[in-house]
Amino acid sequence: MKLYRMPFLVQKMIIEELGLDERLFLSTTSKRTCRLLGMFKINVKAISIKVTRSYVEVEVGDRPFLQWTFTIPFEQCEPGSSLLKVDGSSFTYYHPSSFDWKYEGVELKRKKNAGIVLGKLLRHLTSFLNIERYLECDCDRLSPGLIPQLDFNHVYDSIEIRHKRVINMTPEDLKFVLENVRTKVLRLNVKVTSIRGYKYQKNPDKEASIDRLEIENYGWVDFSELPAAKDIRIEKKIQLDHMNTILGSWIAGKNRYMEIGDFYLGEFAHLNREIIFKDIETYATQLTNAEIDSWFRNSRYLPNRRYLYNQIVVDIMRTDDGLRATVIEVTHRPDPQSNRRMFVMVWSETNLRMIGRDNN
Repeated sequence: MKLYRMPFLVQKMIIEELGLDERLFLSTTSKRTCRLLGMFKINVKAISIKVTRSYVEVEVGDRPFLQWTFTIPFEQCEPGSSLLKVDGSSFTYYHPSSFDWKYEGVELKRKKNAGIVLGKLLRHLTSFLNIERYLECDCDRLSPGLIPQLDFNHVYDSIEIRHKRVINMTPEDLKFVLENVRTKVLRLNVKVTSIRGYKYQKNPDKEASIDRLEIENYGWVDFSELPAAKDIRIEKKIQLDHMNTILGSWIAGKNRYMEIGDFYLGEFAHLNREIIFKDIETYATQLTNAEIDSWFRNSRYLPNRRYLYNQIVVDIMRTDDGLRATVIEVTHRPDPQSNRRMFVMVWSETNLRMIGRDNN
């Protein structure tokens, strides 16, 4: 007798006795059975995704106690010992002891369709499992259309799209990442070559869903309207007029999602500071030295202020609502001509709580 034809209480008793492997095999027998398993989901600690130059790997479970590893090759893989089906895609069971699964099928003859198979796999897993935590998605390469297949109904600990060399992205995939991902940290080292001089234009209707955005190659960044993220770091040296644009745009009411900014300015003479603050009105900071110490100490990603030198601190003010931001310019060595960084602390509720001050 088939499971879905049994009385409800009998179904419940049988399913609750099933292990993970049995649930996986049973989930592929029919859509009706899979929906039935979805009524009695079992918890799985975590899921993580890695994209290499040859394949997409999905790990289910938290290391070192992985339940399954699914490998989706960009090229068709060799046939295996046994086949299961997920939404028309075949995958083979290779190593029962380590639960290493590999997809195969005609749809993998073209590299871009590996993303379609990834989407099928993720949707299938979440249909009968409760994934407690999405750890990370680490991409060393991208094929067009792969990123939109990720499950962004959950918050990832981190998403990293970068390598030793910059990764090429389509404008559509970059826009999708910046406007749809939900992650604590997004790291990008990407370029857009399909459109000459391309600059990302933020969608004003999209809320910020990225806590921290780390950018290495910034050729696609419009400094007058930064991507929506609470904490932004640009790792490569930016021009002083770019820094002026960031500050001036914030004063004018743009870049409103930014609460923390971390920008690398490189070496420049003291007189060149005028470029940064051209047409920008600054004020003596209203933060105490102890409050600035507290901000550096309590911010997760900022350096230890004890090892910062030649500190120059001023406040700026947003025109439309009078909100303040404190701008802190520092060097990492005593030499005042050494490389400089500039931090921006917007007086948001989060930052004020961090320094023990109420927003009055």
